[in-house]
Amino acid sequence: MNYRLLTLVCLLFGACSSVSIVEQRENAALAPTTLPKVLWVRPFDVPLGADFDVAGKSGDKNPKATVGHLVAKGIMSRIDRWGLPGKLLENGAPTPSGGLLVRGKVLRALQGSRALRLGIGFGIGRSRMGSSVKVFNLERSTTTPWLTFETTGGSNSEPGLVGMLVPSPVSIPVAVSIAGGAVAAGGITGKGVTEDANRTGRTIAAAIHEQLAAEGLLKRKATAKRPGRLRTPVGTLPFPSAE
Repeated sequence: MNYRLLTLVCLLFGACSSVSIVEQRENAALAPTTLPKVLWVRPFDVPLGADFDVAGKSGDKNPKATVGHLVAKGIMSRIDRWGLPGKLLENGAPTPSGGLLVRGKVLRALQGSRALRLGIGFGIGRSRMGSSVKVFNLERSTTTPWLTFETTGGSNSEPGLVGMLVPSPVSIPVAVSIAGGAVAAGGITGKGVTEDANRTGRTIAAAIHEQLAAEGLLKRKATAKRPGRLRTPVGTLPFPSAE
């Protein structure tokens, strides 16, 4: 496989579901000097005026709270394995005196059309999610954050069933079988906002882990995606953001 073909494949993969970190800022004076013992995570809020279009499942009377909890759970699903215990801190619970605290807002959650994502894909019916995040080093300050950043992403240009039936580099990792007139395609994301929230949480965890590693407090095990950088099996390639 020559470099041009490899680049094409990587760019196509980069257009699939992803979440990127943007506008990250650090207050170096508030950076931890030792590895925090715990990462507290509050469920994310959905403020008034947020671009929110998510229909709750049957019986879900508060889809905004559900999405906020999903983002928090996504953070905790990764941070533990990267060397920092994560604990949920429900809204209304007092702020602890030690550790790191993650607070955030879901600024955008659009469920799009699952039928169009599954049937056609390639950005048609795409879901979208964006958030703003603040990370506090509670031993230094409970009011001024150590890190601030935003996330942006969604289902983007994943192929649907139509795309899976057309041979292309995008369809390489997808197993398609036709049996008894039914088409089964593995790897097609149909969960929309649920998966976006989980992916957003995992990306937030990666950004925090990456910054702690930069401070020399733990060994780097993950890197958060950022516009202009595309990770591939052969290294990092320059890549303009599609956002």
